[in-house]
Amino acid sequence: MRLDKFVSNLWYWSRKEVLKAIRKWFIWVNNEIVYDTNFKIKFWDKVYVWDDEVEYKEFIYLILNKPKWYVCSKKNDGWHPSYLELLDDCPYAEIINIVWRLDFDTSWILLLTNDGELTHNIISPKKDTPKKYKLKTLSNISDKDIEKLEKWVKINTDSTWMPNYITKKAIVERISEKEIYLTITEWKFHQVKKMIKAIWNELIDLKRLSIWNLELWNLKEGTWRYLTDKELETIQKIKSES
Repeated sequence: MRLDKFVSNLWYWSRKEVLKAIRKWFIWVNNEIVYDTNFKIKFWDKVYVWDDEVEYKEFIYLILNKPKWYVCSKKNDGWHPSYLELLDDCPYAEIINIVWRLDFDTSWILLLTNDGELTHNIISPKKDTPKKYKLKTLSNISDKDIEKLEKWVKINTDSTWMPNYITKKAIVERISEKEIYLTITEWKFHQVKKMIKAIWNELIDLKRLSIWNLELWNLKEGTWRYLTDKELETIQKIKSES
């Protein structure tokens, strides 16, 4: 990758500003000043802007614990802040994208990456990627409701051009009269909310606990972390199954 493109991506500078920094010898690669504006870096190179190291990685994978009221778009919607505000200390924030967004009133795990192959494999309907949620409803959830959710419910798309659909089998674990864990393998617009609506109930709170076997563990709300080596092994497995 060209040095100017790499630094501009990670430091939020324009390419023109980065070129000026290179010409003024503000940028170092492997402890040597770089003044060639066409310089290309490799993944093992160490890049410094002044005294700060900027690590080059081909693929970035991280997990964000999103609180409620943040939107999964790179700009705020006028009422709610962007998730990017939670990544202001991440140098790769502008070059990674969310895999499976969450609504502004839904919280917890977000997976972000610049690995297009992985994103395609995870969100592909053929993969049946499991996603586990913890939810609380307004009214009690009966055993019959759980049976319906596990077997199938009919979702109303509220659309004149998109037909209603029948959900795939789900896994439900009861927590209390109004709380359950729900694991689904689909990704439809507002699916969990509409599944609960289909059993004549209403969501009060919704949290996504996991995607595949990726979990938050002890990650605090509003913070992020890179995937561990063990989690990266899972990612490679998902990619290899394409």
